[in-house]
Amino acid sequence: MENYHQQDVCYLLYISLEGLSGRAASRGELSRIWSLELQWFTPGDADEVVVALTKGGWLTESEGRLAPSLGLKLSRPPLGWQPTLRSLLGLSEFQQVPPVLSAPAPEVTRIADEPKPMPRISDPTPSNLPPDRAESSIPQLIGMIADKSALENKEVMRRAQRKRRALGPVTLWMAL
Repeated sequence: MENYHQQDVCYLLYISLEGLSGRAASRGELSRIWSLELQWFTPGDADEVVVALTKGGWLTESEGRLAPSLGLKLSRPPLGWQPTLRSLLGLSEFQQVPPVLSAPAPEVTRIADEPKPMPRISDPTPSNLPPDRAESSIPQLIGMIADKSALENKEVMRRAQRKRRALGPVTLWMAL
């Protein structure tokens, strides 16, 4: 059962600290995340959980920031997981596992890569692909869309370019 509660702490801290700089947060940030953003606890309960995790050694404080204790392996929770207040407030102290000393890693010598010249943009590589026939119909297509939508050609083009940036590698014809 204790392993289950430890797993809950690992899940809670993973969700709370993932993506934060240094994987650390202030007491207030953790309370805000748990109570306002994730809506798991009331603000008062969230403060109690922060205090319990700090007193139990699950979180260590450095320069006003809380981070997981060394040796605590955070893991991604399964979809739909939520913490239970009772299990987090009734935790025993964190038992730090002594680090296992491993053999020193062999030194790796790196060979300096020679910089490769950049290809010239004005000198594209010849392509064996056939010309795109849809490309020649783009001006007419822009005109038709502008007429039907009562927009100017520039606005139709601006919207198509915006779609291209949002969608990634698509042709202008596809974005129209």
